[in-house]
Amino acid sequence: MGPLKKIGIKKDWIYEVIVSTYCDNNRPNAAPMGIWTNNFHTLILEIYKNSKTLENIMRVGEFAVNLVSDVAMFYEALFNKERIAYENSPRINAPVIKNVPSVLELRLKDMTEKENSFRIESTPSHIQIEGTVKLINRARPLVLESLILATRSSYLPAPMVRETLKDNCRIIRKVAPGSKYDDIMRKLVDRFGVS
Repeated sequence: MGPLKKIGIKKDWIYEVIVSTYCDNNRPNAAPMGIWTNNFHTLILEIYKNSKTLENIMRVGEFAVNLVSDVAMFYEALFNKERIAYENSPRINAPVIKNVPSVLELRLKDMTEKENSFRIESTPSHIQIEGTVKLINRARPLVLESLILATRSSYLPAPMVRETLKDNCRIIRKVAPGSKYDDIMRKLVDRFGVS
């Protein structure tokens, strides 16, 4: 069993993580991102051009993927970066966030330029598991929100309900293709006549 499969990553599912890198002044940087694998040997990210994280990965060639279980850490990474505590990785030139359940230490393998982003393909050099890994995927909460919306549909404008369900279905198909969440959403949008 490959190391990515061991921690529960599913093929083609997108997981929300915090990527940490060193800036050119050796200052740690953290940014929320989505990751996925299509073969269980490499990890893929799509990073917008002109981002600090992309610049750091291109310069150093190494980075850490922190599998956080607390969604509040995403807020800190976006708006209160100074509140995040780091430690140095002994294996790669990247910081890791202290006290996270799991960290993937990665090396850049390949980059593909796209219109507004770069697709980064990386290989794990080490996987650290300190606790229970709870991967964050957006499909489950979106299905729950969609089901709650369905219970309130008779009180809300029909076009708004259909548009929200359609958008949630699109996202779920992207982040958890072929999952039970994808199946539930397809049934729900059919029930509401969303095309």
